[in-house]
Amino acid sequence: MNPEIINQLQAIVGPNYIFTDVSTRTDYGHDETEDLNFPPQVVVKPATTEEVAQILKISNTYKIPTVPIGGRTGLSGGALSIYGGIAISMERFNKILEIDEKNLQVTTEPGVITQVLRETVAEKGLFYPVDPSSMGSCFIGGNIAENSGGARALKYGVTKDYVLNLEVVLPTGDIIWTGANTLKNSTGYNLTQLLVGSEGTLGIVTKIVLKLLPQNKHNVLLLVPFYKAEQACEAVSAIFRAGITPSALEFMERDAIDWTLRYIDGVNIEIKENIAAHLLIEVDGNYPEILMQEAEQILQVVEQFEIDEVLFADTEEQKNALWKMRRAVGEAVKSNSVYKEEDTVGSKV
Repeated sequence: MNPEIINQLQAIVGPNYIFTDVSTRTDYGHDETEDLNFPPQVVVKPATTEEVAQILKISNTYKIPTVPIGGRTGLSGGALSIYGGIAISMERFNKILEIDEKNLQVTTEPGVITQVLRETVAEKGLFYPVDPSSMGSCFIGGNIAENSGGARALKYGVTKDYVLNLEVVLPTGDIIWTGANTLKNSTGYNLTQLLVGSEGTLGIVTKIVLKLLPQNKHNVLLLVPFYKAEQACEAVSAIFRAGITPSALEFMERDAIDWTLRYIDGVNIEIKENIAAHLLIEVDGNYPEILMQEAEQILQVVEQFEIDEVLFADTEEQKNALWKMRRAVGEAVKSNSVYKEEDTVGSKV
């Protein structure tokens, strides 16, 4: 890259936040999309919206390909600098700016890790439902770019359902807000939803206003072992037809579970040899007696199929262990096989 452009970028972010060495460029040249690596020519780490705007003005003037980069956990190549150019890492945008408890909203920067945001608002009795498998390392900004879902998408929806407003730097360097901090904004184009899922192709998000929910106080988690994988899939539809909407419902085939249990520590689950698949089912709410009724209804449904003994997670430790197992499946499979990532999401009809 032209040394003059490097000097201009350095003047914006300072010498400590611009990188042209091979090691850093290679590190920022990949996400979790298979084994692909497309190193940018330079990695820049701004810390303010104004700095991002100045960088994009340079990109626009010199027609330099520019890619925003978050936690690099994506599976669709959204953070890959396939044309080289400038990589803008958003990792210094790592502050939760405001939690509005009265209006059930949070304003955050895009470099905040999703799990950190979920746990921070939970301390105030609030709930951000979106929880992708990589929530311990992915950024909220990346969730916006990819319209991430997660285990609780079934009941609560995906990222787009919680984004109220975005501060965005356009490719020209102009700074805009896309909407309003309200649940209903009647007039004009819905620019907010246009940005969600656009993978950073329309602009770079620098502030995010998210809708929150009151935190449910209780949940029940069941692990249901099936002798036939096809019946586990059939049971999903049967649960919905029985009028139950779980807060999470995850399918796990036998090989994936075996690999995962070998891959992670601290999870001890005995699986009989002839079990083909499991369903991990959660219901949540504020009234334990209602949750137990729903759990009993689920048991009545799954007992119509060929299943083994159902595991009720009685303690938080057991619940955390089961979720730890589920969230590690992708990495475990990747470490044991040649693989292709696909994501299927069930929908209520």
